[in-house]
Amino acid sequence: MNTVDPERARYDRVERLRGDRRLLVGAILASVVALACGFVTGHGFGELLGQLRTMAIDSVFDDRGDGEPPYGPVWGTFGLLGALAAGSLAGAAARRYQGRPSGPVFPAVLVLAASTLGVWDSSRGWLPPLAVGTAVDPVFHRDEKWGFWAWLLYYADRWAPALLFVLTSLVLWYAAGVSRRYAEMVRTRDRLLREGRRVPAAIVEVKVRLSGDESGTRVVGADVTVSFLDLAGVRHWVTRRTRDTTIATAVVLFDPVSPGDDKKIFVALRRHPTLGDWLPAD
Repeated sequence: MNTVDPERARYDRVERLRGDRRLLVGAILASVVALACGFVTGHGFGELLGQLRTMAIDSVFDDRGDGEPPYGPVWGTFGLLGALAAGSLAGAAARRYQGRPSGPVFPAVLVLAASTLGVWDSSRGWLPPLAVGTAVDPVFHRDEKWGFWAWLLYYADRWAPALLFVLTSLVLWYAAGVSRRYAEMVRTRDRLLREGRRVPAAIVEVKVRLSGDESGTRVVGADVTVSFLDLAGVRHWVTRRTRDTTIATAVVLFDPVSPGDDKKIFVALRRHPTLGDWLPAD
């Protein structure tokens, strides 16, 4: 028999980890590793692209670079695996440090930025063509004019880093928007925890969300609709999405000045909710 409330134990564990500087140091170190692995990934991809470029713009009898082993793409594969692992660790550490339900997306920005730099650095060492516009055959002298594919790869040292730079910028823009919305939500939640009202709510409906693949179907969360009474006795209904699969209780935190504002209504589906358990509007 266990005499410790598991909900309370979970709350204490999350609160104990939140703000722990060791997690912050771990997130920083994992981010640095992800940054280095991202550069190795980009450099390896750049070497692979450089090999394809040489095959397209020169004949098969061009033996320049044949003495160098193609270790770059292999290291790039290891770098990709390392970047994924380190990025996951950085996100998990940051999530526990901040006490939030999901990790930040900035590790992905770091990996993409480092990969872009790696591709650019690799492209500086690509072999130039024997002749621009012609695949020179130094053995049988059966030269061929370049086609579209050869011309496209000839300029890959320009468009490949530029394409990755644009992709990195788009991910950074998305990450900044997510971070800004999350910060606004946190400010509203923290203000309501000080000044708002917390009332019990009735669970009206639970719609289970399923995910299926070759291994079968599994529950990945639920859309929960709850109802509550504001201070004037008016009943409100709100729906929140959660990853929890066991839901037994519901508490609502709202602004008594504007109880109908959905963005100022937070729902917790635990008896001892942590800061990350208060579900905001989508």
